[in-house]
Amino acid sequence: MDRWIFRTIARNQHPEFRNKLAIALAGNPAVYWYVVNKCPERQEYYNTLVNKAPDDCSKEGIRDSEIYVLDALDWAVVYVYPDRMENLSYIKDWDNERLLSITDFTGKTVLDIGSGTGRLAFAAATVAKTVYASEPVDRLREYMREKQKRLKVDNVYIIDGAIEMLPFPDESFDIVVSGHIFGEDDEAKWREMSRVTRPGGYVINCPGEDHRKKPEGPSEELIGLGFEHSHYVSKTGGDVYRYWKQKYESSEKG
Repeated sequence: MDRWIFRTIARNQHPEFRNKLAIALAGNPAVYWYVVNKCPERQEYYNTLVNKAPDDCSKEGIRDSEIYVLDALDWAVVYVYPDRMENLSYIKDWDNERLLSITDFTGKTVLDIGSGTGRLAFAAATVAKTVYASEPVDRLREYMREKQKRLKVDNVYIIDGAIEMLPFPDESFDIVVSGHIFGEDDEAKWREMSRVTRPGGYVINCPGEDHRKKPEGPSEELIGLGFEHSHYVSKTGGDVYRYWKQKYESSEKG
């Protein structure tokens, strides 16, 4: 498990999850040691959690808590096994043109945030001058470097970074893309993406394929932030919405 994952877990404030996690960690000292040493910036959180765990929990109670926590963290499996992520339909069935048709990437400097296995980064790299793939998960960065060697791509730079604080100066990129980072605190994410985008450049949200129908339509939050959007039906029959917004000069609208 990765440091970023432990930071993300620490943000989960659901009472039952916190209680089960406390029991599971207290019942597995080696795992508890690994967590606090892998993620020292959240050590106080995990120490406090484990100190509140009951002292008389049975083996059955510990096992029940382990299963509950693992089930709640099923989303993290793809971060540990990126080869499995690559074979999921939202990546495997996706076409590069879904991204490249939004605007002209030719000769541009591009940032991909939350790059994952590099779906967007390597698509952009086919025509862009330079692509920076920003990914906070160690294992996914390793996977992208392996993929880069396999594909013999020399214009992608893989770096550690998260949307909360991108490690780049203002106005560094012509195009900033993401696939699945929106959905929570969208305005703050837009501000950080806009900060590193040059005037006249684009911020793009281009998710992968999706089997789910979305009768609610496009994201009201992103539309409220001024994003344009388009819709298509995926190969698996679901609704997919792509979003983009051009950054104007400070004296213009937007």
